[in-house]
Amino acid sequence: MKINILFFAGIREMFGIHEKCIEIKESKTSPEKLLKFLSEKEQGSWVELLNSKDSIRVAINQEISNWGDSLKDGDELAFFPPITGG
Repeated sequence: MKINILFFAGIREMFGIHEKCIEIKESKTSPEKLLKFLSEKEQGSWVELLNSKDSIRVAINQEISNWGDSLKDGDELAFFPPITGG
């Protein structure tokens, strides 16, 4: 299944890209499972993102989601830090 991943703000700076399309097995069907898989497979910034998971928000298809929500083929997954204002 193909997932398009978007990176925002400091996370985009951490990865040095704003978007990445990946192909994964059906078993990686949640943002949390996908992040754990990528941190083991690719290391680097994925490990850093996993370690920061508690302060990172996710959205699936432009809707705020939970780390355990399901991913489907063709979904867009976005990682972004908490938004602050003032």
